[in-house]
Amino acid sequence: MYYEVHSENIAARAHAPEIAKILGRFALHRSEGQAVAYEALAAALLPDFGDDLMILEPTGEDDFRWLHFGREIVRYSGATRLGQQLSSMRERVARFTIDSFNQALAENRPLYTVHRSTQAVRVALWERLVLPTVTRDGRRFIIAFSRPLQFREDLLNAVLESSPSGIVALRFIRDGANRIEQAVVVTANRRAAELSGRADVNLLDTDGRESLPFLSDTSIWRRCLYAIDLQRPDTLEASFTRDGTTTWLRIAISPLGDGLLLTLTDITDLTVANQTLQMRAATLALEIGRERATRRALSEEIGLREERETELRRLAETDPLTALLNRRSFTDKANAAIAASEAEGSDLALIIVDLDHFKQVNDTYGHPAGDAVIRAFADLLLGQFRNDRNLVGRFGGEEFGILLQGCDQASAAACARQIQDALLTRSMPVSETLALKVTASLGIAARHPGEALASLTARADQALYRAKNEGRNRLGLAEPPSVAAAA
Repeated sequence: MYYEVHSENIAARAHAPEIAKILGRFALHRSEGQAVAYEALAAALLPDFGDDLMILEPTGEDDFRWLHFGREIVRYSGATRLGQQLSSMRERVARFTIDSFNQALAENRPLYTVHRSTQAVRVALWERLVLPTVTRDGRRFIIAFSRPLQFREDLLNAVLESSPSGIVALRFIRDGANRIEQAVVVTANRRAAELSGRADVNLLDTDGRESLPFLSDTSIWRRCLYAIDLQRPDTLEASFTRDGTTTWLRIAISPLGDGLLLTLTDITDLTVANQTLQMRAATLALEIGRERATRRALSEEIGLREERETELRRLAETDPLTALLNRRSFTDKANAAIAASEAEGSDLALIIVDLDHFKQVNDTYGHPAGDAVIRAFADLLLGQFRNDRNLVGRFGGEEFGILLQGCDQASAAACARQIQDALLTRSMPVSETLALKVTASLGIAARHPGEALASLTARADQALYRAKNEGRNRLGLAEPPSVAAAA
């Protein structure tokens, strides 16, 4: 089980800003060498932080009993443990928790811990601030602030495991001088293990510098340190050789709290092809003009280069922010789907979605927050509509398109309501401490026999504008082609 325990530099290590505030209040109630009075500290903390607090008392049997279990902790863990004993938890988590509580009481000072949950519904990592106190009658109580550090919901797991890219999240473990001792892997999908040449190894909780071969390269590790120190993303290309096979990766580095998110893309075939083309082109350049055979070879080589450029253009079909189809690719594939629908005589419908008041998100929280909302909404759409017969694309800005094959207008409207219901019940994650509620307006048009994509799109757009004009957060159903053209 992954865990950390720290008694120094707690405010600098913590993610939740409330931890520094709670430490300040603890210090105000503490006299030199004396334990903090439980009644005074509880009265100071419960009104502002009670939803994230646990209060426990020792049972005298190397165990503790919950006296208070905050509502937010219930929401994330899935159940309350009020009145239960710590030993009722999973054995490894219970042992770690009991040991850290005993240490705080023995040393009479705050502790900061991080541990991986093995039972909670939505949370992978928890951070805690553990505070030792004493009651008026001499009993020792623990007050603990507990907050989820990382979410791993079903949708996130599905996106990670279906991603063609390797995704790895690292968390840094630092010593007392704030130097990095380890870069622990806290999230890694199957593709990351494959690209690292470690498909048979579970990367979780390992030291990334040992389990990820490319991080053993000093120059790459230095780029990672620059990214975390400057809080600035970076992209690089690297290679490593394992069992006689060389793998080339494009590595996107993004700061993530006190750690990094690495996105790995296999570019081995493309790199080898480009190296081969460069070598052949150099050879042909030396021989060009000597004889007609050389010119024919050069012509063949140009053809190979054009094929490679075609492949590169194919890679450019997706929107770089969301990995959805871009508008041009969506249009091409939609026209092909319409031709197939016409030949089969099957239904087809188009939904155009526009996030409401999106400019306010950029103006209030900045464009990085807006980009995060766009990515989260794109993940929501992929989670609901990803299959071989549907197309999901980003038309630009905050506008998206969904083409549903084998779907009439009533079924498309039901799908659109699913999008609105999903937005109603969840917030779009922006950062570890910020999530935003958004709504969307949608225009829905079912294709009529013989209708082209341009007409179908125009009718869906008109329905969308009508939904916007009627107050947003609405569904608009398109008029038939003749009515829409007259309007």
